Amino acid sequence: MERWFEYHCYEGEDSADAELWHHTHQRVIVIGTVADVDQPMYRVRFKDGLEYDVFDDELLQSPSEFERPSYEEVTSYD
Repeated sequence: MERWFEYHCYEGEDSADAELWHHTHQRVIVIGTVADVDQPMYRVRFKDGLEYDVFDDELLQSPSEFERPSYEEVTSYD
């Protein structure tokens, strides 16, 4: 299954998940579910091969559902 990914956590280079933030607004392949967690999470693979666990609410049907700016939009102000 393919979905669009939008990062929904702290957006900063000092974030523990900064690499994931760098991948926001990209298409992903959902490759499985994550067991033993409090809320639904999925293992996804990005085009560059990065695999990561993401929350259910970060997987979207369409880019029209994006609520936050892309990584490039945020960092272009620097």
